[in-house]
Amino acid sequence: MALWPLRNDLIPHVPDSGQSLFAKGGVATSTRVNNSASGGASGLLWLSYVTALVDTPPITKLAMNALANAAVGTTLARMALFTVAPDDSITKVAQTANDTTIGTTTYTLYERMLSTVGGFPSSYALVAGTRYAMGYLHVATTVPDLSGANLMASNIPPIASRKVEGQTDIAASYAVASLDSFYFGAWLMARP
Repeated sequence: MALWPLRNDLIPHVPDSGQSLFAKGGVATSTRVNNSASGGASGLLWLSYVTALVDTPPITKLAMNALANAAVGTTLARMALFTVAPDDSITKVAQTANDTTIGTTTYTLYERMLSTVGGFPSSYALVAGTRYAMGYLHVATTVPDLSGANLMASNIPPIASRKVEGQTDIAASYAVASLDSFYFGAWLMARP
């Protein structure tokens, strides 16, 4: 399967060899690092950004990687794909179903199919030149830590990672004023 060229907005200044920043057979938001997120909380929507450099084949799955701290008491766990407007507000274009088993086993990759519930598509093709955000939300007594990368100067454009706190589900859209820049870029992936 071919590599899909995207500019990784988590590490935009690093030239890409075609292996380090792009996932083979999919699109990842950051390199495969093993740096668990600190400060994760129930109701925290993690957002990480990529920009498509070419049109891609349709994606049908989103994935996240759980590290330490298995999820306990989960009422909602889902991932979503958003388009990013010029003002940095975001609109949801695809999502997975709620799956309360996500994060219940530590050090595990969780890959879930896109869901058509709510009128969303079961597949979505990324368009060259378009900026996207991938999001992950977990509502639980204990939430899992995520793979990702700590970011330097996380508030300098282009913003590579954001968060929204106090969420019970992933909304259809978020105005830029409701998105906080965030020091941690969660590793999220879109796959065919």
